[in-house]
Amino acid sequence: MRADRLVALVLLLQARGRMTAASLAGELEVSIRTVYRDLEALGAAGVPVTAESGPGGGCGLVADYRFPLRGLRAEEAEALLTVGVPAVLSELGLGDAMEAALRRVRLVAGMPDRRREPLVHLDMPGWFRSAERVPALPTLAEALHRGTIVEISHRAEGGESRRRRVSPLGLVNKAGTWYLVAAVPRVVCFRVARIVSARVLPASGDRPQGFDLVDFWRRWSEEFTATRARLPVRLRASPEAVEVLPEILGDGVREALDSASPPDTRGWRTLTLHFEHEPAAATRLAGLGGAVEVLDPPSLRARLEATARAILDRYRPGREGVPRPRVAVPLD
Repeated sequence: MRADRLVALVLLLQARGRMTAASLAGELEVSIRTVYRDLEALGAAGVPVTAESGPGGGCGLVADYRFPLRGLRAEEAEALLTVGVPAVLSELGLGDAMEAALRRVRLVAGMPDRRREPLVHLDMPGWFRSAERVPALPTLAEALHRGTIVEISHRAEGGESRRRRVSPLGLVNKAGTWYLVAAVPRVVCFRVARIVSARVLPASGDRPQGFDLVDFWRRWSEEFTATRARLPVRLRASPEAVEVLPEILGDGVREALDSASPPDTRGWRTLTLHFEHEPAAATRLAGLGGAVEVLDPPSLRARLEATARAILDRYRPGREGVPRPRVAVPLD
């Protein structure tokens, strides 16, 4: 921490010229006595700092001295400062380090103080989704940077926790959801929210030769999408349903809409959608009510009919003491 402060002190003097010890203390959030001690340490290390008391005095560097840090072009500094510190870096435990790095960028590039706040904010999770708890994430990031094995306790969906030792190869944040890519020994993916605990081990990890995280994730994502259990559902959709389907089912439905039949005289179109399984299809299509009509498979039609009857039964007059309101429900 002191080394970082010493560098920040030199960069402040380099960017702003002579400053009082009180001003330096305020910028660095330390005492004036600490500033003088830091100046003495810099002088002992060969940095030509000066300190003069009295009116017109202050702390500074000798003329024409430049601290040996590689400078940044204005556009490079602007790119780094635009986003600030995304929440994903804080989750990785890198928030403080990134703040310190950006402070150095501001000083090296001579950016004005008003540019302390980012201009772009990254809000990763989708709407109506809260961020997952990922307590093991900083430990996984530590093992990844050290290149060591990590022992994790991973809970499979609907199953019990299983302890195993893996070699971390990378971390991926997909729309606010963290995944660990690791070799066990074959390369697999773990959802970090399901990692109950993690412990860094001293042994070095085994990284496959030529492994590329971005390329692996692209191929894995394509295979995952293609191999998911898919139930084709042929249905008729009203103009209102066609308009909201991408919002409800995601952008993947646009391909089905592009290949749908032309609108009939009432604007309804016939198309085929794909779902993981029949219960998922029934749950998601039931919310569209009479704006869609399933044509195939017959078992899904029967399931939706049973769902509709169950809803009507739940709200029949006298049920749970709640009278049924008299409203007209359009079915088509």
